[in-house]
Amino acid sequence: MARTKDHFTAAIIGVGAAEHSSAKGGGHQAGYMHAAMYKRHPSVRLVAAADPNPTNLAAFERKFGVHQAFADHRQMLRKVQPDVVSIATYVGLHRRMIEDCAKAGVRGIVCEKPFLESPADLEAVRRVAEKTGLKLVVAHVRRFCPGFIRARRLYQEGEVGRPMLCFAGIEGWDLSEWGSHWLDIFRFFHNDAPIRWVMGQARVRQLRGYGHAMEDHAIAYFEFETGAKAFLDGGVGFAGEGLHMELVGAEGVIHIHGHDANRLVIENGRGRSEETFRTDWNRLWDETLGELLRQMQTPSRSPLGLDNMLKTAELNLAAYISALRGDRVDLPLEDDLAEWPLESLARRTTSAPGTTRTAPPRTASRRPRQAR
Repeated sequence: MARTKDHFTAAIIGVGAAEHSSAKGGGHQAGYMHAAMYKRHPSVRLVAAADPNPTNLAAFERKFGVHQAFADHRQMLRKVQPDVVSIATYVGLHRRMIEDCAKAGVRGIVCEKPFLESPADLEAVRRVAEKTGLKLVVAHVRRFCPGFIRARRLYQEGEVGRPMLCFAGIEGWDLSEWGSHWLDIFRFFHNDAPIRWVMGQARVRQLRGYGHAMEDHAIAYFEFETGAKAFLDGGVGFAGEGLHMELVGAEGVIHIHGHDANRLVIENGRGRSEETFRTDWNRLWDETLGELLRQMQTPSRSPLGLDNMLKTAELNLAAYISALRGDRVDLPLEDDLAEWPLESLARRTTSAPGTTRTAPPRTASRRPRQAR
């Protein structure tokens, strides 16, 4: 029988900004959501936090009553030795922090998205988990939204005929910081079926945010092993107020409204119908933590676990690498690039003769990289 533990200590790396901003570029409060998640769980005690920004760290201490606070996450790991750690920092820091946690004996990690910044990171984190037994989930919490669950069931059970295409546009955002949610949900709609190939294109100039180069506009187009396809426009939305996604079948379409799928409109040969849903965001986060604790206590797998989330990260990176290479990328990804692909694209573009340079967005964060 698997060894179990009734109570766990938790710590957070990257507490988030003292004042929340919804602007693209940074300054969010992801660490606050993780802290509230731990505070709600009867078997988890939040004991420490780490962030190099003293203002952010002090605000977090006051909010959550966490009295062990550190500027350096490695010092926190050595002194506190938590069972569970949330990594709520920018993507470029995730691999190193996962490795630090594993070395310190951490048993479980809840990691923010986008998950990893390069193909080299995918393999490195896989090896660390295999060697140490570390369990990990990625915060793609929308998989637990009732509306998305219902849409997948309708789509897969033939309510609009054979699944053919899902697509979405993300006005003003990108394929990674926001788009990683939608790429993961596209996989969810297709029961996480293997992906055959990915084609991507991106316009990259001088935009930066979340500690890395960002695109002005990018697209991803890919095919599942089932033959169904998906398309994501990272930067421009589609016509239709509040319309976020479309699931197209051979005999109809499911229109998904709201970023948490709070309204579905189903059109098929039998007519038109609507369904509405309410999302309890606390429950989504509680389910996410539950998935991690189950993996830590029993020999179970999770859709948010490492094996599956590496595939979402691979898809995200493959779209950028396709843009970088100027070619279709077949999966599994075979590339040893060791940096965020958009950094390579940005260097190429800004060094080209006659390139029009664009100023960074006014919303770009100037906070230390660890503040989400």
